[in-house]
Amino acid sequence: MRHSRLLADGAPEALTMDENSHSEQQVVGDRYVLERRLAGGGMGTIWVALDPKLQRRVALKLMASHCAPAPRARQQFEWEAQAIARLQNPHVIQVHDCDLSGETPYIVMEWLVGEDLEALLHRRGRLSLAMVERLVTEASRALTAAHAAGVLHRDLKPANLFLARTEHGEQVKVLDFGLALLMSGGTARPHPEEEMAGTPRYMSPEQLRGLEPRLDHRCDLWALAVVAYRAVTGQHPFPLESLRQMRLGNVPPPPAAPSSLSPELGAEVDAFFARALDVDPARRFQSAHEFASGLTNAVEAGRPSRPAKILVVDDEPDIVVLMEQSFRKQIRRNVYQFLFAADGEEALEELRQHPDTEVVLCDINMPRMDGLTFLSRVGEISSLTRVVIVSAYGDMSNIRTAMNRGAFDFITKPIDFPDLEATLVKTLKHVRELRRTVRYTEENGLLRMFVPGGVLERLPPLLQGSDAMAGEWVDGTVVFIDVDAFTAVLHQQPPPESLRRLNANFEAIVPELLARGGTVDKFMGDAVMAVFRGPGHVDLALEACLAIRRQLEALTARGGDGAPYAHGVCMGLDSGELVSGSVGAKASGRLDYTVLGDVVNTAARLAVRAGRGQVLLSPRARERVRDAFELRTLEDGLFELVGREGDASSLRPEDSTRFVPLEAPAVSRSTPRG
Repeated sequence: MRHSRLLADGAPEALTMDENSHSEQQVVGDRYVLERRLAGGGMGTIWVALDPKLQRRVALKLMASHCAPAPRARQQFEWEAQAIARLQNPHVIQVHDCDLSGETPYIVMEWLVGEDLEALLHRRGRLSLAMVERLVTEASRALTAAHAAGVLHRDLKPANLFLARTEHGEQVKVLDFGLALLMSGGTARPHPEEEMAGTPRYMSPEQLRGLEPRLDHRCDLWALAVVAYRAVTGQHPFPLESLRQMRLGNVPPPPAAPSSLSPELGAEVDAFFARALDVDPARRFQSAHEFASGLTNAVEAGRPSRPAKILVVDDEPDIVVLMEQSFRKQIRRNVYQFLFAADGEEALEELRQHPDTEVVLCDINMPRMDGLTFLSRVGEISSLTRVVIVSAYGDMSNIRTAMNRGAFDFITKPIDFPDLEATLVKTLKHVRELRRTVRYTEENGLLRMFVPGGVLERLPPLLQGSDAMAGEWVDGTVVFIDVDAFTAVLHQQPPPESLRRLNANFEAIVPELLARGGTVDKFMGDAVMAVFRGPGHVDLALEACLAIRRQLEALTARGGDGAPYAHGVCMGLDSGELVSGSVGAKASGRLDYTVLGDVVNTAARLAVRAGRGQVLLSPRARERVRDAFELRTLEDGLFELVGREGDASSLRPEDSTRFVPLEAPAVSRSTPRG
C-alpha cells in the first residue's frame, strides 16, 4: 500500500518512479517541462514543471513506468484525478490538467509553497488551541465539499494537510486523494486496492475492521479528530494495542483527556474529543460542519474573556520586563495579552501558533530576520494582523520602506508609553473593523446561497424604508424542473445520501439556468423554479431546458444507471405577466420574494404532466417563441419541446412537426386592479 508524504518546499503530494528514466528538460504531454523532482514513491514521482503556455509552475504527478501497464494502477490514478476534479474549493488542491490515456499517465496540479502539518508538528511538538481551531475549520470546509460531492478521502493525516502560503495568508489545503472512494447510490465504489487502505494511526474503527461497503464520511471526521488531538497534545490518542483491539472489533479504553496532558485545554475540549473519538459512528459528529462548530464552541466556552493579543518582536533582553511593567494594569484587567519573539523568524512561528494576534510591535534591527524583512513576510501567515514598527532608526528612509511594506504606523525609541498606548488603541480599532468587514463579506456570501439575487438587489432601498418590494407587474417566463421519481429515494436511502443525490442534480441544473440569464426563484422539494426576464426570455428559457436535458444525459452516460442524474427531469414552461414582490408576515420577520400568477401555476402543472426528459409548453408560451425550435403538437393543445431546428438530436418521429416562429408579438401590459 502506498502512502504519500509532503515536502516543506511546496510539493503537493508524493509518489514516484525511476529517477533515471527522465532527464532534465524532458517535456511531458507536449507541454510541461520537467524542472526538478520533489519526491517519490513506488507508484510515481512528483515534479516541479513549467507550463510555458500559461507561464506558471505546476506540480506534475507522473505514474511510474512499471505501474503504467497495470489496469488497477491506471484506475487508481484515474479515480484520484476524478475525485479532485469533483471539488472546487480553496482548501482542496486543484487539478489543472491530466492525461490518463498515454504510455505515462500524469496529473497536473497547482504548485504549493509552504509545508505540511507533519513537518510542523515534528518541529514544534504541539500547537496552540487557537491554531488547531483554524486548521480544523479550514480542513472541515474541504471535507464538507468532498462529502457533498460523494468523495471519501480515507487517508486524512498531518502529511496530507498542507499549510500553503498564499496572497490571502496561510491556508490549509487537503492533498492526496489517491485512496479516495467515490460514493454512488449510497455505497462506496470498490477501490482497486484489495487490501485495507489508509494509515492505521488515523483509520476509524470501521476502516480498521475492513467494513468498506458500510464506510461513510464519518471515517474522515474520525481521522481529523485524531489529527486535532495529536496537534493540541503532541501525542496520538490511541496506542498501537488499542488499534489492534479496534481491528478485532473490541472496544479499547478511551484516550486520555487532553486536559490531563495540557491543563490549559479545559473540560469543554475534553468533551469535544470524547464525542469526536467515540468508537460508535452514530455517537460522533455527523458532518464536517458540525465537527468544526463543535471545536469552535469548545474553544469559546473555555475562554471567559478575550484580551487583545499583541506580539512584541525585539531582541533587547529587558523588553519583556519593560512591556509587562508598563502595561501591568491592562494585563491585570485582561485588556492585553503580550507575546514575545526575539527576531522575525521567531515572530512568524508565534503568529502561526496564535492566528488571533491582532497587533505586532516590531523592531527593525534584529538578528536572523530583521523587522523590514518580517514586514514583507507577515502577510503569508495573516492578512488581518497589523504591524507597528518601534525602532530607534527613525530616519525617513526606514519610515518610507516600512510603510511601503505594509506597516500600519511607526514609533521611535525611546518609547513614549502614553503614545504607544494611543497607537495600540487606534490599531486595534482598525483591525477589529477590518475583521468585522471580512466576517460580513463571508456572511453575505452565505446569504447569497439562500436568497435569490433579485432580493439582494432590492435590499438597499428596502432598508432605507422604500416600498421597493411592495409588488409590481413584470413580463417573464417561468420554468419548473422536477427531478423524476425522487420520492422513492427518500424511503430507500438515508437522509445524507438522499440529499446528496438531489443536490447533485441541482448542481448540474442551476449553472445552465444562470448561464442563460435565469434566476432561481426557489427550490421546492425535489423541484426548482426559475424565472427568465428581459429580451428574448422565452427563447432563453427553452435553450436552458435543452441544455439541462443534454447535461443530465451526458452525466448519466458517464456515471451509469446508478448515477444521481439517472432520474431525469420533467419540465414545464409558461410565459406571460407575473406579479413580482414580497410575500409573508413582515411583522413576524418572515418574508419571501417571488413571482405569482397563472403563469406560475401553469408551469407547475405542466411539469407534473411531463414525462421523464419531456419539456411541455403552454399555447401562450408557444406563441411567444421567436427562434426556430422543433416543437411537437400534442392532442390536448399543449406543445413539447423536441430540440432546436436543424439539430441532429432534435429529430423525432413523423408527428414531430417543424415550428416556424411567428413575428414577435407586442407585449401588452395589464393594469392592476385596486
